[in-house]
This record gives sequence, structure tokens and C-alpha cells, in this order.
Amino acid sequence: MKQFLFVLLVLAISATLQAKASNGYKEGDTLNFWTPSYIDWPSLQHVPQRNLTAVCKKAGDHCYVFVEKGIPQPAQSEINKVVSDFDTHFYDSLTFRYGPVPDAFDHDSRIFILVMKEPSWGGYYDPGQQMSDSLINALWNKRSNEREVIYVSESSFSGVTEIVAHEFGHLLHWQQDHSPEPADNPVRYWEEAWVDEGFSTFAAIYLTENIFEKDVADSRTFFVSNPDIPLIYFSNYNQVKLFMLYMFEHFGGWDYITHLIRNQADGIAGVESTLKQLGYSESFDDAFEQWIIANYVDNPSFGNGKYAYRHYNFQPCKVSAAYTTLPKQKAEAKVRPYAADYITFTAGKKSKPFSIRFEGQKDSRFRTAFILMNSKDNSIADIVTVKPDAQNTALFKADGFGKQYDRVVMAVMCVDASVSEKGLVSYSYITEK
Repeated sequence: MKQFLFVLLVLAISATLQAKASNGYKEGDTLNFWTPSYIDWPSLQHVPQRNLTAVCKKAGDHCYVFVEKGIPQPAQSEINKVVSDFDTHFYDSLTFRYGPVPDAFDHDSRIFILVMKEPSWGGYYDPGQQMSDSLINALWNKRSNEREVIYVSESSFSGVTEIVAHEFGHLLHWQQDHSPEPADNPVRYWEEAWVDEGFSTFAAIYLTENIFEKDVADSRTFFVSNPDIPLIYFSNYNQVKLFMLYMFEHFGGWDYITHLIRNQADGIAGVESTLKQLGYSESFDDAFEQWIIANYVDNPSFGNGKYAYRHYNFQPCKVSAAYTTLPKQKAEAKVRPYAADYITFTAGKKSKPFSIRFEGQKDSRFRTAFILMNSKDNSIADIVTVKPDAQNTALFKADGFGKQYDRVVMAVMCVDASVSEKGLVSYSYITEK
């Protein structure tokens, strides 16, 4: 009899759980959530996880909004709007491009948007929530909700639409491209940050802007204030957004996005593999060089728009040195890995042809490009790329200076992934008549 009653109890509990998974949660329901584990954010890994109680404020077709108890509550109208945006636009639009929502544990296809008190960030996607609680506890001594959670800080709720779009990009990218190393010897559980953030920032502009609208002013352009930021070590959201957008516009459109998001190689290797799959002959360094030139030029009239953006336009790029008379002494400078410096030489009244001799640090790798312009209207006479030789020297002869063009812009790029995030590589240049 006891065994029979036990079986009935198990069946009843199972039926309740299945009904809950099928029907989901409704407004007013409460749930406990773990705050983020920060397993992918070393600077915050010391922050202890909280187990908070949150109330369901809205249940949609594809998402819930839960808000932590005891914190300032967002307006219900704002909650309703983000659920409407997610249900009617975000979900179908981004899953069509990025792939399906993961659903490994809770058997509920809806995303949990959790609004909580948090001063360190505005929004966050935690890959630890897509791992089993036992695994994350064994590897990092952290806890997992075993749910698809997008965290939003209560203090940043005014920007919730863009935040959710961005974090949804992270969630879908995780489903397509996280490494399958065995749990007892994990090497990497996620893509390199600059690629991952590239997908998320691209998701935000795709979902919240008309990505095919031309010449939209970009107000937070990184290279207007500092082009010497290392792309492959991710420290600037605008930078990775613009690189992903440029690759989308010039290397296959949605084919590039859908192939790269599924590519299991990480970082540079993943981009190169994707370019090869799509039939492009360019290497990653080739594409990076084109992008660096485009950031300065952004001219759709030259070279069939090879060095231009379609969706955005920008304020002028910052230069690290500007000469109106040719320097008589060798100039020395430093640049970061997968970043750039721009140096300009502009003609005076008696300017004549000259040469620029570049010398890079011997144990590193560089690219140089020379943009030949007319300063009055910023028209492009030509763009010449010069790969340094085995000794890391390059020579460019500005034979038409003062005639066909009156400005030479030298773009210096370090293309050496072995240089550390905070590393700098040296180079010098001198002009010769």
C-alpha cells in the first residue's frame, strides 16, 4: 500500500511539473533565482551569489519579466512594452538569423528577464546559467538556475529594450557556439569575448535599428577619440560592433553571420574559417586592414565602396600625428595589437614628392597603408597597401604629392596576436626627399 501511495505521489508531482513547464508562470507567481555566477568575468568572480525572490510581472508568449522583491519597481507600461517587443519582433527576427533558443533544463521555451538590484552593470548574460548546477558547482563553486535568464539592472531599466536585444544575442550565440570540452578538463566554454560581444552588439542594432538604412550618424564611434584599441582583446563595445557590421556589409551579409555563429573555431581562426567557407580569398589580416582603412576613409565613391560603411557615417578619425612640413628627424611611436595609428602629411605651398620609410619592431608583424587624398574635398586619389618585408621595413614613394594629391595618410597596424592585451609594439618612420 505504501509503495502504491508513493507511486501515486511521484506521478502527481511529475504531472504538476509537466503542467508548470507546459503552461508556464503567470503574473503574481514568485520564484527564487541565483544572481550571476560571473564565471566568464574574472574581475567580478569574487562577488558572492545571492538567492533572491522575484515576482512575475508579465508573462508573454516567448518571455517572462520577473522583478526582485524589495527594489524600486519599473512601471508596468514599460514592462508590457519590452514583453511586446520581445514577443512580436525580437524572438522571431533573431532566432531566424542566429538560431534557436537553448532549452536544456527547464523545458520552458520562454526566456526569463530578471530585473534585480545591481550597481556593476546594466545587463548581463551568464553562461553559467546554461550549465547544470552540479557542473558549475564542481568547477567554480557557483550555482546555476538551469534556466534561460537575461539579467537587467533595475537602475538601467530605462534602456531595457537595447539591453534585452544585446543579451538575447549572447544567449543565442551560446546555443550555437560553446565549446564541447569534457567537463573534467574544460579548456574554454565560450567564444572569445570580442567575437561574442560583436554578435551581441550587432543583434542590438539589427533589432532596434533599420540596419539597411544608409548614412545613420554613429554617435559613439571609438576611432573618433582613440583608434589605438586592440580589437581582439575586447574593451570597447562600439569597436566590435563596427567590425561585425563591416564584415556583414562586405563579406557575405547574413551568410557571414550564420556561418560564423555556428563556427566552432574561436577568435581569428573562426573568422578565417568562415571567410574560407564562403569562398573569400582574404585572410583575417586582409579584412582587418580593409576595415582600418574604411574607418578613416568611409568613402562609398572609391573602389566600389570597399572602404566604406553603408549603414553608418562618422565624425573624422583621430590622428596621432599631423605634419604640414616634412619631419626632418625619425619619429618613434607605439601601437597596440590589432589596433591602428594614423599619421597625416599635408602639402604646403612648395611641397614636392617625397618618400616615407617605415620600420617596425623586428619581432612583431605589421601592415601599412597609404591613403592619398585631396584635402579640400577629401576625395581619394588612391589607396596603396604596403606589406613590410622580412626586416619589417616598408618604403612608400609619394611621387604625386603636391600634384595629384596634397595629403598622405599613413595607417600603421600591428597584426600580431601574440602581443598581450596591454602590450605595445614599437615602430618608427622618417621622410626622405
